[in-house]
Amino acid sequence: MKRTPQGRPLLIAALCLLLAAVSAQAGGEPRSFRAGQIDVMTQNLYVGGDIFLPFAATTPEEFAELAVQVINQIIATDFRERSVSLAGQMLDADPHLIGLQEVYVLRVCALEDPEFCLLDDDYLEILLADLNKDGDRYRAVAEVTNIEIPALPLPVPGLGVFLVSIEDRDVILARADVQTTNPVGENFCAGVPVPPESLLSGLLPKILRGYAMVDARVKGRDYRFVNTHLEISEQPVFSTFQSQQAFELIGPPDPDCPSAGPLFSAQQTVVLVGDFNSDPDAGPLVPCLAPGGLCPTPYALLSQAGYVDTWSARGGRWDAGLTCCQEEDLRNASSILSERVDQIWVGKAPDHYGGPVVRGVRAEVLGDEPADKTPNGLWPSDHAGVAARMTLRVPK
Repeated sequence: MKRTPQGRPLLIAALCLLLAAVSAQAGGEPRSFRAGQIDVMTQNLYVGGDIFLPFAATTPEEFAELAVQVINQIIATDFRERSVSLAGQMLDADPHLIGLQEVYVLRVCALEDPEFCLLDDDYLEILLADLNKDGDRYRAVAEVTNIEIPALPLPVPGLGVFLVSIEDRDVILARADVQTTNPVGENFCAGVPVPPESLLSGLLPKILRGYAMVDARVKGRDYRFVNTHLEISEQPVFSTFQSQQAFELIGPPDPDCPSAGPLFSAQQTVVLVGDFNSDPDAGPLVPCLAPGGLCPTPYALLSQAGYVDTWSARGGRWDAGLTCCQEEDLRNASSILSERVDQIWVGKAPDHYGGPVVRGVRAEVLGDEPADKTPNGLWPSDHAGVAARMTLRVPK
């Protein structure tokens, strides 16, 4: 996308503020640095349908119709079956740390008979069971809850009234040999407001996103590992909040916003993974509702702040690294991935010196080949995963 004159001041101001803050943070006694090898992964599990479809409902009848449609989508895309494939990919990659997005808990159970459920799935519980079926390999070490709607009544034609419970989380998994401390889960202050005419606006005033964070020791080296899922950018209203969320991650702390500054405050080398909903080919600016009409993308903000996109630093032959998105029903015959929005970034410790912060990157996209499909022909997720093995320069 072309830069326009009115968009440049917004980008320049945001980047200058960020870089000035980072410079101010550095200082103090110099530390020694050494190399450490770490393997990480990011994977959006995909809830299995358009979970936000019922947010458009303005009447109980419309809500019931749209909600049943989504429930049928989720049943048809069967996470329990997909989890087996996803777990297999994770075990093959064997990363020290995994960032997961769209880790849902879905319960749709009859009001009069709670044992009769159309859905009763905890995606984290299901995935961990598949990962640990041959021993304790992985555990959840940090999470953030973004959406939580408990016990919403839903009339289902021919079956009666059901209670619908929805919870969306982002979760960090750690391998059994990885020590972790200081788990944090925070929602961004910036979130898209749910239209007041929506039937769900009273239960959920805005669509929350957030991050999970943990300090991890891998082979005697210390890192800050962060996993996030940023807002989409298909419309200016969404990209406005997406840009603000990215700045909350990497900008300075803000006393009015508890989520702000987790990467700015890190004294360790940072590994940041997630579904950023920001493709590098989209350009540094996207239409938004800010003055001037353009906002910097998360990809631009991270790059200009000095974070390294590990896919761009990987060795081997060129690969577009596309990760999004398969058809909603996950039954398209050939992969139709067209964007690279699932990414792994590395940030320097504030007093970093010496060689490059990252080298020797070996990265791959997972779950994007027809052979990765489940026995019933489902892609493991609408997103491919990304795994990276790399050597980082970390403080002693």
